Amino acid sequence: MQKKISVFLITALLIAGFSLINLQQSTAGAAEVGTEIGMKAPDFSLTNLNDQKVNLSDYRGQKVFLNFWASWCPPCRAEMPDLEKLNQKYGAEVAVLAVNIGESKSTAANFIMENKLNLPVLLDIDKKTAQNYLIRAIPTTYILNEDGIIVEKTFGALSYQSMLKLTGIEE
Repeated sequence: MQKKISVFLITALLIAGFSLINLQQSTAGAAEVGTEIGMKAPDFSLTNLNDQKVNLSDYRGQKVFLNFWASWCPPCRAEMPDLEKLNQKYGAEVAVLAVNIGESKSTAANFIMENKLNLPVLLDIDKKTAQNYLIRAIPTTYILNEDGIIVEKTFGALSYQSMLKLTGIEE
């Protein structure tokens, strides 16, 4: 009887040990979703100015320059020419996504047209994505690596040189 109990306990411990190792291996490398550096950026689905749905997860495998802005915001307006330049020169290396917060499609489109910009603009009309990203001030920029992990986060207008530095691009 003692032998059966011992065999049962050893078997149970082995199964529990292998299960724990398997669980640790399956969660290794899976970053927690959040808005801090080192976390996986929350996915979203927004509409662009051409009424097409765009998911952040569509850009896995690419660096992403994720910028939250509004047309009424002076610092946002000031950085737009540099954001356009980054997109024009390095759009193949880093996906530039300009998320307009709380404005109508026509307001965002008019701003883009008046300023002769060709940025990929996504519309967060209901501000839910901005809320998920805990946006408190604009412009706010997140830099994501190829795995969707936040590697940089900054508030305020950025110069072109700052954009290059944040994305790791050397001219």
